Amino acid sequence: LHTEQAKTLELATVEVDFTAIYLDYHAGLAYSYMGEILQSDNRGENIYIHKAPIGVSVGICPWNFPLFVWARKVAPALLAGCTVVVKSSELTPLTTFRLMAHVTKAVDAGKCDLPPGVLSVVTGYGHTIGQALVESPLVGIISMTGSVATGQRIMATASKNMTKCSLELGGKAPVIVMDDANIDQAVDAIVASRIIFGGQVCNCAERLYVQSKVYDEVVKKLAAKMTATKVGKPTDEGVGYCSQISKEHREKIAGMVDRAVEAGAKVVCGGKFVEGGPGYCYEPTVIVDATQDSEIMKKEVFGPVLPVMKFETFDEALELANDCEYGLSSSLFTENYRLIERARTELLFGETFINRFHFEAIQGFHAGWRKSGLGGADGHHGLNEYLATKVIYVQS
Repeated sequence: LHTEQAKTLELATVEVDFTAIYLDYHAGLAYSYMGEILQSDNRGENIYIHKAPIGVSVGICPWNFPLFVWARKVAPALLAGCTVVVKSSELTPLTTFRLMAHVTKAVDAGKCDLPPGVLSVVTGYGHTIGQALVESPLVGIISMTGSVATGQRIMATASKNMTKCSLELGGKAPVIVMDDANIDQAVDAIVASRIIFGGQVCNCAERLYVQSKVYDEVVKKLAAKMTATKVGKPTDEGVGYCSQISKEHREKIAGMVDRAVEAGAKVVCGGKFVEGGPGYCYEPTVIVDATQDSEIMKKEVFGPVLPVMKFETFDEALELANDCEYGLSSSLFTENYRLIERARTELLFGETFINRFHFEAIQGFHAGWRKSGLGGADGHHGLNEYLATKVIYVQS
């Protein structure tokens, strides 16, 4: 993680720890799912609802969290009784292979009862290895984390065999800050959300809507905190984030910022490559005066760039936040419980965070609406993705 994808040591350590916790959590979840026995309207008959493994599970992992998402694909599938084939990203195969080396070592030492062939890992490009996996008639479920375009191609291919798909795709997470919010708390959470791993996280803050009364204060504090973020090598102490995953990805981020400026938006801070920096770093960037229909407000940047707009009323903020083809994550900062209750039902996103950082819990359910995906992961709802339901009628 540290060397293959330029992840800070702190974040890499968190991912390793969280991977272990995720596996431990699912070990306990083994006793949580149950079948049912129903009364029949036929005399002497019982109706059994039985949960069965859905079949071979294909897990297609992204490059941004290769260990944690590996656990997210593997743990519930094995628990459900499925055999698993994981395809790692072609950009981060070494991390996945290192993890599998530890799994193999544990199996050889008798510490892990995993029969041969139950868990396999392959790597390669999506148009070759990935295509072969998703078009196989032997597969019961395809669980993929990645882009909308890739998800759409997988669905089209899987439809030929009617293979179930569970897809976590892109996001354009809105953040709403009301004038009664704790501004310092909001700014800290928003910046942490936007700079984590250089903004290369699908459910973190992508666009910010601030009520007009506190707009100037928020923009000023946001720009100051973003500017103070240290960008450097993964081994540097106190570094906020490091390189983008590739030169091409940094150029994509820069292109979106440049087009926003050409369309009339203004860069408050950042907006440039980090000169002389290691890898492909892009400065923490805050943009104002973009329009709601602009690319920077509509499309996923997946980088350390945050466009900010002002609004007057909560109704307006809801309309702006929901005006999006994505539906993965959203957040609200306010002390008004009535608004919190409205956000719970009126924000059209699979996850909504209130007064806190965008990061999901393993016992929750990480699921996108609209073009952000189908199905979901985590908790007992995520486990159900890998279970098929059978009904058995027993007449005495």
